[in-house]
Amino acid sequence: MSAPVLSVITVCYNSSSVLSPTIDSLLSQTWTEFEYLVIDGASTDGTCRLLEEARSSFLQKNIPFRFTSEPDQGIYDAMNKGVRMARGQWLLFLNAGDLLAAPDVLENIFSVPAHGQIIYGDTLCIYQGRQKLYPALPLDHLRWEMAFCHQSVFVERQLLTEHPYDITYRVCADHHFFLSMYLQGVTFDYRPMPVSIYEIAGYSDQNKWISHQEKKRMQKELGIFHLTPAWMLREVKFYMKEGVKRLFGQKLTDRVRKKRLH
Repeated sequence: MSAPVLSVITVCYNSSSVLSPTIDSLLSQTWTEFEYLVIDGASTDGTCRLLEEARSSFLQKNIPFRFTSEPDQGIYDAMNKGVRMARGQWLLFLNAGDLLAAPDVLENIFSVPAHGQIIYGDTLCIYQGRQKLYPALPLDHLRWEMAFCHQSVFVERQLLTEHPYDITYRVCADHHFFLSMYLQGVTFDYRPMPVSIYEIAGYSDQNKWISHQEKKRMQKELGIFHLTPAWMLREVKFYMKEGVKRLFGQKLTDRVRKKRLH
């Protein structure tokens, strides 16, 4: 059997309540030259039973499907396992609860030749039932923030084989990878279309403080940390936001986000 063009990888742990929509999103794709891999962290909630039940649905569509369930050292360790298991030329990480934006997303992406080793697009973000399109930012933003959503990015497998995620980063290993590739001159190919649907309040959103510290660490490691007025302004904004959250609680955050997504 020839290798698939794409490997879609889901990493999860005790995700049986949110995994089915992700599976359905993949099964509804009009383009099926991909394999689906699930890297489960030894769930105890019925996730593996759900995956076994899904196997026949992928078989009917001639989509190769494999999953493993064992303890790991966290999200990025599981993602590295997925890279090692993958056979596709391209990789997409679509985690439990994440969806592709439409049934023809993969067809639209792979019907056009790639002009880079990383293909990325826009993201539909959901927060408490409200949805808004977030276009990818200019790539230079990678110096201090993610310019796109990881679920909306296709990476050539060779890149992640040669440069696996640094698991010493608990929250920002994906940002570290993309920033490293950008600084090394890897070519990015932007597609102006929504690729994935991502619900805000994921792992990185719940660990803003750790994320902030890791961003400074990667800037120093990659030689781009500079004490400039712009850097100081971003620091002030971050601490003001965190201070307001601590003072007024989650209700104010919910209200602000709902207004943005209105």
